[in-house]
This record gives sequence, structure tokens and C-alpha cells, in this order.
Amino acid sequence: MRFRPAVFWDFPRGSWQYDVVVVLILAFIFLMPARIFNDRPSQPVVQEIEHGGGDSRVFWIDPGALGRANLEHAREGLEALLEAKVGSEVAVDRIQPATDRAGNVQAYLVFTMPANPAGRTEGPPQGQE
Repeated sequence: MRFRPAVFWDFPRGSWQYDVVVVLILAFIFLMPARIFNDRPSQPVVQEIEHGGGDSRVFWIDPGALGRANLEHAREGLEALLEAKVGSEVAVDRIQPATDRAGNVQAYLVFTMPANPAGRTEGPPQGQE
């Protein structure tokens, strides 16, 4: 019966027993590693929503992917994120915020094109080395 007060929190506030229980709870919260709870940071949601067969693509990207970055400064980070998703180099053509009726950004529509269009080559033309 010694654990009954601890389990049901029957200690009067301000007593040393109350303080010990509070310290134990806080120690549990702050000292336990996140891996025990299988807690992982969420990955930004990137979903391709349109690929009409041409070279351009449209992606729906969670606002958390940009953080607090300015849209123009976020282009390089978005290109790297999309390259990992697509598996090839892409260039961001434009970024359009998708907002709700109150004007809060719910996602970003990112319009992309290939980083190296078929008409442009890098290095010497074929046959000339």
C-alpha cells in the first residue's frame, strides 16, 4: 500500500513527496531518448500531381519543406528535394502558394522543367573529343 499515494497522486501540494514525483516526471520527459518512443522528424510531403507527358511537372509540396525561407531563396533547396524524389535533375520554373480562404498557405505548387533540356548539351558535341 506504499505505492497507492504515488499512483493516485495523493500527496499534498508543496510536500517533499509531491516534489519528488514532479522531478521524476520531468526527468522522464526530458532525459528519455526519442528513439525509445520511435519518434522521428517527419519528412516534407512531396507529391507529383501533374505530368502531362511533356517535360514539365507540377509538385504539391508541404509548407514545412520551405521553413521560413523566402520563396526565391528556397529554389535551390526545392531543386535538391525534388531531384531526390524524381531521380534526375530538375529546375524550378515557378513556385505558387496554394492558400485557403483565410489566406493561410496550405502548400506550394512547384512547376519544374528538366535542368538539361534535350536541345542543350553539356561538354563537347558528340564525335568531337
